[in-house]
Amino acid sequence: MPLHLKSYNGIMNEGPKKINIFTYSDYRKYLKDWYTQAKNSRASISYRSLSKRAGFKSVNFIKFVMEGKRNLTDESIAKLAIGLKLNKQETEFFRNLVYFTQATNHELKDRYYKDLLQSKKFNKLKPMDRKQYEFYSTWYHPVVRELVIADSYDGTIEWIARKINPKITEKQIEKSIALLEHLGFIKKNKNNKWVQSDSLVSSGDECASVTLMNYHKSLLALTSKQLTEIEPEGRDISALTLGVDKELIPEIKKRIQDFRKEILKLVSTENNPEEVVLFNMQFMPVTKTEKDEE
Repeated sequence: MPLHLKSYNGIMNEGPKKINIFTYSDYRKYLKDWYTQAKNSRASISYRSLSKRAGFKSVNFIKFVMEGKRNLTDESIAKLAIGLKLNKQETEFFRNLVYFTQATNHELKDRYYKDLLQSKKFNKLKPMDRKQYEFYSTWYHPVVRELVIADSYDGTIEWIARKINPKITEKQIEKSIALLEHLGFIKKNKNNKWVQSDSLVSSGDECASVTLMNYHKSLLALTSKQLTEIEPEGRDISALTLGVDKELIPEIKKRIQDFRKEILKLVSTENNPEEVVLFNMQFMPVTKTEKDEE
């Protein structure tokens, strides 16, 4: 989801409106925008003066942080929050934003993104983010979306509960339908029947990437669980181990993407699915290059 900047009424010493930290998912971008605005409105601001106000000895430390050459620690977060004149609520959000941006693996990013979602101001400005996170954190929401538009759907929660395997509760189904409607993935037509809309969740920004990673992880976990539960005639699972030139990888990825598009085109006119299936493909290196080993 493209980020957009907003402002709220908060007066700095020199008069301009404050950059709204609650619209950001990357603290380095926030710092750059803050500094640019301050520089444009106050000729006296500089990396030196900001560093001095925050209590840093190095005059270029904040510049290096903005450029990704340095990270912030708990101590430097507290100092910089003072230099930026953040209030208590903004400081807490800034701290979680730093942890989120600097996280080195998905588990940590997911943990700190959950902390960001606890912010009331963040949820007020970006209410869809929490819903998108919920949608992509489990496997069955897209399945429910396919089932509610089937011609044979009788409009009851029980019908969906009988169809889904592995089983989920009726309460989960009710919440799923409400979530799908809230996100605009389904809507009622003039005949009071559910139909699918073309609403899409962008995976462009870092927050959306975290939610999509959760979705892929949930699918892999489900596939692993169901592998021994489904008879061979009802599934097709295969694997290839290939030795390839590195230059071929972009072409292989393109062909996989083209194949996905062909499958989508094949089923695009289906409005009465008899069955909902998951189609997963994994393509990733399992060896290191000489450069990786250095």
